[in-house]
Amino acid sequence: MHDWTGLRRGRALAIVTARDPRDFPVGLFSRDPVPPPNEGAGTFLWFADHAEAADFMVEIVPVLLLDPASWPDFDDLVEATRKAVRRVPDDGADPMSAIAALGGHWGDRADFVWWGEFPEIASGDSGFGRLIRLRYLEYLDDPAADRPIGDDETDGLVGFVRAYPY
Repeated sequence: MHDWTGLRRGRALAIVTARDPRDFPVGLFSRDPVPPPNEGAGTFLWFADHAEAADFMVEIVPVLLLDPASWPDFDDLVEATRKAVRRVPDDGADPMSAIAALGGHWGDRADFVWWGEFPEIASGDSGFGRLIRLRYLEYLDDPAADRPIGDDETDGLVGFVRAYPY
């Protein structure tokens, strides 16, 4: 059981968005699927591990984003989501391959962007992690265009991802 299990969807969302990614290092980022692409409001969700992230994607995200009564394929969508995301903790699948699979099932009902770990943002080479790091460095007016975030800057990076995108 997770600390959000059994809570209403809004409360569950509030818990995982408020977490510190240093303590809950597995992250998901999704945007509202509004045109133009990649311009909708988005949020980071933070989890203890990939299994908790997968559970949240199955138990909370469908009812958070969709009204089950309005979507005749809701149960099929939940099952397709379960199959895609459970491959990560159960089989060691790449989290971004699960994100890609979700896009095929969810279509324009959701925009799942990233599933990874906080160190990817601070110092990794993944596309999305690097993008967030570069935006943070821009925010700092750092003349060094791309560099790892130092331990002494982690508090600032955490604050940045909590507010991203403003």
